[in-house]
Amino acid sequence: MRQRQAPAARHLCRRRSLFLGGFMIRIKDIAEKAGVSPTTVSNVIHGKTGRVSGETVEKINRILEEMNYVPSISARMLAREHSGLIGVVLGYTREGMSYALEDPFIAELVGNLEYQIQENGYYMMLVTRHQGRDLMEQILGWNLEAMISIGLEEREIAKIRSRFSGPMAVIDGYCRLPEGVVNVRTDDWGGGYLMAKYLLKKGHRKLLFLTDNDHAVDHERWLGVQAALEEEQVENVASSHILIAREPSGRKRQYQEMLPFLRKQSALFFASDLYAVEALNFLQDHGVRVPEEVSVAGFDDVSYAKLSRPALTTVRQNVDEKARRAAQAVLKRMREEPAKAEYKVSTLLIERESVSDRTDRSEISENI
Repeated sequence: MRQRQAPAARHLCRRRSLFLGGFMIRIKDIAEKAGVSPTTVSNVIHGKTGRVSGETVEKINRILEEMNYVPSISARMLAREHSGLIGVVLGYTREGMSYALEDPFIAELVGNLEYQIQENGYYMMLVTRHQGRDLMEQILGWNLEAMISIGLEEREIAKIRSRFSGPMAVIDGYCRLPEGVVNVRTDDWGGGYLMAKYLLKKGHRKLLFLTDNDHAVDHERWLGVQAALEEEQVENVASSHILIAREPSGRKRQYQEMLPFLRKQSALFFASDLYAVEALNFLQDHGVRVPEEVSVAGFDDVSYAKLSRPALTTVRQNVDEKARRAAQAVLKRMREEPAKAEYKVSTLLIERESVSDRTDRSEISENI
């Protein structure tokens, strides 16, 4: 009579069968099949082929492909004596969002950073700030070779720099940065000025700049708008700066309360496309025609800006260039090559259908 195997024995047999079935492949097995030493196979896997003949390299690679061998990333890192990780530290959040990546602009930026980092043979480690978790613990625990931060405050950057000595870049830093930290930022002042001048040229003198804060990036954009309004001698410029709620339900209540006031405006320029498209939908849902009655503009030119109806007029910041500059800056520092202390990315006006031309009726509307 056949004896039943004990649970432990059955478990060992199951593990052995998985191993023999090809789910786990040892370097020793590949070496035996190729007729070489395990050290030679390991060298080929990790790209150390200086002392291995081309014929042997080709043979081992062919066997690796036949056996569907996938090398361990952690083993590669150990072999290089480096982690191979460049951290992207995301401190930027918006209230009312589960994660900062729900912001389309941030998601696009992080995606571009990952592409640039992988193109240069490294891996991106995304480190996010969670309540109750120590950001520093995450950064130091992964043994990052370099770091790119987005949306961290001045004190956080200084704290990290005091303990992290690797190459470091900051995206959109509008604060005093520690020595050696590279700043990659958009010409936010220029973008705000560019859109305001465009709206004024279209006859929109009753325009508002709406944002959820007045510091860093958004403050620079307002300063650009302010300069354009003052150049055109628009009266009571300060009243054109409107702060809106960060939380979506709060913004909705605010728009409902402000609706009679918003109807009297000529153009609404939002500090981000996210808010611009949201407001565009709100206005149209409440019977306000865009752009016939009120024009709407945004900033960023995220993917859905052209998909809104009407398509959104906006300021484009080159996300590809921003990511490339940041990745190149830390890679240069890793290679001990010179890198500039700051890179400024230019902006471009993207004209679509959400802004009307009022130059032929601005005087009439002023007298109504």
